[in-house]
Amino acid sequence: MSKQLNIDLLRTFHAVARFRRFNEAANHVHRSASTVTTQIHKLESLVGQRLFSRNNQGVELTMYGKKLLSETTDFLKSHDRLLASLTPQRMQGKIRLGLPDSYAPAFMRDFLPMLIADNPLLELEVEARSSGELFTMFSREQIDLAMIVSAHPLEQGERLGSIQPVWIASERFKAPEQAPLPIAVQLTGCPYRASAIQTLKEHGVYYRILLESASSTAVEAAIMCGLAVGMIEESRITTGLTQHIPGAQLPELPLHQIYLLSDSGNHLALHLHEQVKKGFSV
Repeated sequence: MSKQLNIDLLRTFHAVARFRRFNEAANHVHRSASTVTTQIHKLESLVGQRLFSRNNQGVELTMYGKKLLSETTDFLKSHDRLLASLTPQRMQGKIRLGLPDSYAPAFMRDFLPMLIADNPLLELEVEARSSGELFTMFSREQIDLAMIVSAHPLEQGERLGSIQPVWIASERFKAPEQAPLPIAVQLTGCPYRASAIQTLKEHGVYYRILLESASSTAVEAAIMCGLAVGMIEESRITTGLTQHIPGAQLPELPLHQIYLLSDSGNHLALHLHEQVKKGFSV
């Protein structure tokens, strides 16, 4: 008889890959830690490879584990979406969604009213944070879905596309002579902040942080009034802002990726995942 991948084994494998700890994965799939351990051993025996390496902090995916995670993510999602489609209904119940702070205004203005109108029984809670915070919250099961911007490939989630951050400033901004370039950034956890600072250091650009804030609105205000240089998605450049900053030779920022993470064991999360993917664009 040919080998067959068991959905329950794959779901447990994805839970361990997500939480990096057997106890937390066990809670997520509603099984004992010993059962989870047995299931992972069974899956490793089935595929003939070790999927995790153990250490004092938890577990890490082996190279084969990463390959299996990548190749089974879409398969598991397709399975769960098929189950959800067999019982079509309006979304109802409580669901927690996280998205980057800078995307919240467009989401609340352009997407949320239609979503609520079509699903009046949906109890949606939105968390607007940095991508780093959202990833941590998703890993701790504090949110059910998360839109994440990352400068590096993620092992989990569905990649929605690429996005290019660029340096921008007010058209009134003048770069100081023989003085550090003032920049405005969000707090640690924002991928653009990390990429920008690393890029400036690598190219020897003399800079200082004029403003750092958890609020993208505050950062954008500092840029708009001509006090500092900042970063924004190329598609979001508005009147009064420019990429051409006189007196400032700034290196190009790396391309970033957008991912949508969702709890594959939560049918409501899967429904909302599809709605967000189809109806909301950055």
